[in-house]
Amino acid sequence: MVVGRSVGIVGTGPIGQGLATLWADAGYDVTLGARSAASAAHVTVPGSVTVGTFEDAARHDTVVLAVRHDAAADVATHLAPLLEGTLVLDTMNAVTIREGRAASALHGGVTEGQWLEGLLPGSVVVRAFSHIQDELLVSRAHKNPGVWAVGYATDARDECPRIEQLIADTGYSPVSAGTLAQSSVLDPGGAAFPRLLTDTELRGLVTAHRLPEMLARFNTRTIGEVLHEQVQWVFPYGPTIGVAETFRGRQAVSEHLARVQVSGVRIANIRTELETTRGAVVHATGLFPTPSGVVSSPIVSTVTVQDGLISDVQEYWDTATIR
Repeated sequence: MVVGRSVGIVGTGPIGQGLATLWADAGYDVTLGARSAASAAHVTVPGSVTVGTFEDAARHDTVVLAVRHDAAADVATHLAPLLEGTLVLDTMNAVTIREGRAASALHGGVTEGQWLEGLLPGSVVVRAFSHIQDELLVSRAHKNPGVWAVGYATDARDECPRIEQLIADTGYSPVSAGTLAQSSVLDPGGAAFPRLLTDTELRGLVTAHRLPEMLARFNTRTIGEVLHEQVQWVFPYGPTIGVAETFRGRQAVSEHLARVQVSGVRIANIRTELETTRGAVVHATGLFPTPSGVVSSPIVSTVTVQDGLISDVQEYWDTATIR
């Protein structure tokens, strides 16, 4: 196994050749693994890059899988013994088209990173370099180093410094999208796919994608931890049931939401739509205690984010149902 500033790349497609070029430019020892001699003969990479076999590329402590997704399962299974204990970067995408839009071809809400981790349980799987169009990968890194961002996700949080250095050395700014389970924002159908975003834009998009888990903190009275200091929370219909329309500041909002939570109100089925770099529309079901029992009402909120926190909420619910 080759260690240090070295990386093996399995696959000679545009993403494989592009990453080989960027890391070679940064002084890395790079091995680009080709499926066959015919494939190896058609690569265009710097002279310092060693072009070998898939197995040659897999004998590094950092390995990128960049083959077509329909071949990924066979390749990963074949290389699994060589990839034990290895940091494996998954750049691949299982893409299908639904209603005219790119979407993940995986089922059951499984992310691409989770899917690969299931094939490589002995490896440290990282989702990265999946949301940038192949043809832009090298040109944007060369023209605007440090401007554009690459999102990554992993369950191995102690490996984040190493992962971020690998990404930074290609000329991109690393942005964590969380765990593999949280990484659908980087997959086909996710709001970051296929997009080129600045660091600030991608961080905003990742925060918008996390809004369901952030807002679920209401049920445990820990939502104050994800509120911006200057947060504003507006209940346009609040006065019709004796609630103030607007609360401003983390303390005031936290105190109000704590009173609501203590009264027995809960929220469930939280999901986002229209995720942007500034926030999202959030749908949820509110469960409200009444003298005749618990009733449910849909809740629709427009939520703005800032600095990784919730900064503005406009919340709407059916006051006639919960009176």
